[in-house]
Amino acid sequence: MYKYFGFGLQILSDIEFPELLPSIFDVPDVMINIGEIPAITNVKIIQGNDISYIINEEELIFSVKDTASYYVAYGREIIIAPHNDVREFRSIRLFVLATAMAAILTQRGLLPFHASAILEDGELVFICGYSGAGKSTTLAGLIKLGYTIFSDDITVLQRDPDNNLITGTASYPMIKLWEDSLLTLNHQAFQDRSFPVRPGIKKYGIFFHDDFDRHQYPVKKIMLLKIGDDYRIHTEKLTGIHAFEAISNQLYRPVLMQSQSLRMLSFNIVSKLLQHTDVYLITRPSSCRPSRLLSVISSLI
Repeated sequence: MYKYFGFGLQILSDIEFPELLPSIFDVPDVMINIGEIPAITNVKIIQGNDISYIINEEELIFSVKDTASYYVAYGREIIIAPHNDVREFRSIRLFVLATAMAAILTQRGLLPFHASAILEDGELVFICGYSGAGKSTTLAGLIKLGYTIFSDDITVLQRDPDNNLITGTASYPMIKLWEDSLLTLNHQAFQDRSFPVRPGIKKYGIFFHDDFDRHQYPVKKIMLLKIGDDYRIHTEKLTGIHAFEAISNQLYRPVLMQSQSLRMLSFNIVSKLLQHTDVYLITRPSSCRPSRLLSVISSLI
């Protein structure tokens, strides 16, 4: 069995996860096993093109076409059933680190947030945006400028009982970057192409295990990236309902938010987050030099 730390949790796994941070512990928070998927009751069924979901208050079964089925339960258990003797575990792990862990977090009353993050003076700055907006590339550009990396793609939100602030915890020590982003960055830290995220696609994992921070920090600012039609970069500070809606749209795997209790959890965490966090909408042209965008973001940090 392999022992890891990720998403703020101690994880004991049947299979190896090079994406996660090796750890030492006696009692795991989460167990990951290869096995058979049990039946569940009182469910809602959601059918997608390549992924289907069967979900109730405390359990989730989801199936990924030509990859695997996954059972996630009670915030502490993941069972993986590979399809048709599939043993290409890189793709199988990808869905554990995404949907399965998102379900684990929500079952534990934590909120997975679709954001990359840097750490600045003991506080977090989030980089958000829809797919293709440039979150990871912007994060890598900020690292190139000397900022401290915290997390890529997912940051875990929770209420800190000691100070009643919403804090963020990093997911795992890997940035995922497309080939064109690596070429554009042209930096020594982003030259390794030995770990494609999935076979057959030119997107690569860049590890930062030695710099991975296990602690949780309050969130200072949120930068929301959007692609616009103008050739200029526009910056707008969002407040009130506009900020609430913009941030709520960045929840990770919203398909999991089926119950009233989870919707209330997200409402409470996002509302509390916005009491102490500035939100900026940055609209950039579809073709934009990274240096231009980084200059604007750095001025706001």
